Amino acid sequence: MEEAIKRVHSKGANTKNIHSLFLDIGTTHHYAVAAWKLPQDDNQHIIMDISGEAKQVNIDLENMPPGFIVSPFHVDHSLEGTFANYIYADLYYKSNEDAINVYAHKEKNLTYAEELKDQINKLLQERDELKSSNYHTAAGAEQHREMSRENFIKLVNLAKEQIVSYGFKKVVPSRCQYVSLPQDFDLAATFQHTCDMYPHAFVSAISIPGVGTWLGASPEILVKTFTQQGRKFFQTMALAGTQKLDNVSGIKNAAWRSKEIEEQALVSRYIINCFKKIRLREYDEDGPKTVAAGNLLHLCTDLTVNMDEVNFPELGSVMLKLLHPTSAVCGLPKEPALAFIQENEQYNRGLFAGFLGPVNIDDEVNIYVNLRCMQLTEKKALIYAGAGVTADSEAEKEWQETALKMQTLENVLYGL
Repeated sequence: MEEAIKRVHSKGANTKNIHSLFLDIGTTHHYAVAAWKLPQDDNQHIIMDISGEAKQVNIDLENMPPGFIVSPFHVDHSLEGTFANYIYADLYYKSNEDAINVYAHKEKNLTYAEELKDQINKLLQERDELKSSNYHTAAGAEQHREMSRENFIKLVNLAKEQIVSYGFKKVVPSRCQYVSLPQDFDLAATFQHTCDMYPHAFVSAISIPGVGTWLGASPEILVKTFTQQGRKFFQTMALAGTQKLDNVSGIKNAAWRSKEIEEQALVSRYIINCFKKIRLREYDEDGPKTVAAGNLLHLCTDLTVNMDEVNFPELGSVMLKLLHPTSAVCGLPKEPALAFIQENEQYNRGLFAGFLGPVNIDDEVNIYVNLRCMQLTEKKALIYAGAGVTADSEAEKEWQETALKMQTLENVLYGL
């Protein structure tokens, strides 16, 4: 792999223009593109994979070249290994550096990557403002069936019945809803607007041939690995419980029902049980605490491991395979909850409640659960949301919770 062999500054071009050009070139040539912003970080990152192939890779976070991983909710564990889509960072732009870097993973791509980078820089100098950006669409995306309020309430009540009858503790049914795109919709501008609206979320936009285009603002870390003071750390979080931010006068005054407290505790215990499966007993637990995510509040517990102290350098890959799908998006125990979802939701979640994020960019792995997300078709957005159901759930409130979560992305589309 050749790393950052040359930098050419884009002479003050704004990030929206660069994002638009990456998307336009990616759509024209069938290249995959990913853009993202980490929570509480103003830097925006954009990468392009110029191979023209939809890559499936076996998850090995510690040895993967720089790129962006994307996995659906449903993973076929009957296969040997755990596979996910991967976007290689052949071209990489980081906003605070104002430069396009080349990371060529094959010698034959190196010259073309350099030429493409020069082409993008030339276009940036010639075009002051790009009016719109193209993106990949996936076949069949407009054939999803929306679930009515009546049917979702029936689904929640069925989940409650089976929780009692079959003895599992929680299940997370979901639904999707179509929203018309504004006539002047522009993906690059909408990504920028999402970054501005939700500074505490992981904001991402991906466009992959054959997979389609997704935009999201997720609050939930699945796997993070990073170096601090020369030591390598692993981090994940237990996030559950939802209420509207407007209902309280500040985060510190938020009051939680016993149902929501227990739901969050179930997610924390699920993660700790995953630690126990690999005989990991040394970890730091911070929480539960109330955190804001857009227009919503959640209960959150952070769990951190010093990988050097426990001598477990591959902990990121191991925990990713153990955690997904988490009890926050599936249920607990995982097997009966997943069986209920597959039998009763009656639609394919696709990338919703899967995971995605940059791998080995700036010496970090930042993988998030794909929540608060939507899939883009030519004229519509398909918005997804789920609700954690326990024996104490009220079906009407679970419907309202999904509506609140969907509103996060509807606000983005219409600039609210």
